[in-house]
Amino acid sequence: MTKFPRQKWLLLLVAILLVTNIITLSIYWSMKPAEQPRNNESGADRQRRMGQFMVNELKLDKEQETVYWKLRDTMLGRQKILMDSIRNTKKRFFDLLKEPAIQDTILQTRADEIGALQKQLDLVTFQHFQQVRALCKPEQVLKFDTVVKEIVNRMTSGWRGPGKPGNPKDSAAVKK
Repeated sequence: MTKFPRQKWLLLLVAILLVTNIITLSIYWSMKPAEQPRNNESGADRQRRMGQFMVNELKLDKEQETVYWKLRDTMLGRQKILMDSIRNTKKRFFDLLKEPAIQDTILQTRADEIGALQKQLDLVTFQHFQQVRALCKPEQVLKFDTVVKEIVNRMTSGWRGPGKPGNPKDSAAVKK
């Protein structure tokens, strides 16, 4: 019997690995859920779903719901204008990186503009929640307070950078 050359063994091994990888990938792709994750939904869909969450949780009656959607639409319109302004102001702020030398006063002025717009945005959101709370019946107020606390927690814990509590990749935690 003749000996199988070493190169042919390697070629056979590579072919087996290639077939195995193809089978593994096809199984992985076929087992993916058909529904797209919520991260791909449009901003309007997400906003609508969050608004409906509030209606459902508070168990608003038809009259309250009608007023709520009007309040919400007004608030979203005001927020959009402010968020667009914040985005543009931040772009102008970071465009300063292209400047060879920038005065601290200019940098501070641009940063203060961003802060002022963010303050306005937070006030619009706060006022909206005040209006919705005033819309609630006494038995709905406790649930409203709980729901808003959850919403605020979600709004404020979106990004966890280094040094933020709960970030597993915190540089201090990695060093230990």
